[in-house]
Amino acid sequence: MAVVPLIALAAIAVVQVGMAAHAWGAAREAARAGARAEAVDAPARQAARRVLGEGLARDSAVARRDDPDGTSHVVVRVRVPMLLPWTSGPVVSAEAEVHQGAVGVVAR
Repeated sequence: MAVVPLIALAAIAVVQVGMAAHAWGAAREAARAGARAEAVDAPARQAARRVLGEGLARDSAVARRDDPDGTSHVVVRVRVPMLLPWTSGPVVSAEAEVHQGAVGVVAR
């Protein structure tokens, strides 16, 4: 009987890690979509949020960052959904460079 709470805790941890990995992957794809949209002068925020879907987009931020060297990036930050409702999830982020022809991704 003493093992049941430990098994439950381990299961929650495994599912939570999976949810974090999903949020990070979605942030990467959203950053790439936003950078592609920016490259053709379309709104990056709408493109990125469309990729994130309703659940992740609700607690996300999409921004453009212009570096001094002239490069631009689309940065997407997503709060990881948590299984335990009274906890605040960590934020994962990804960014993609905007340039004509191709899009490079730097995940953080």
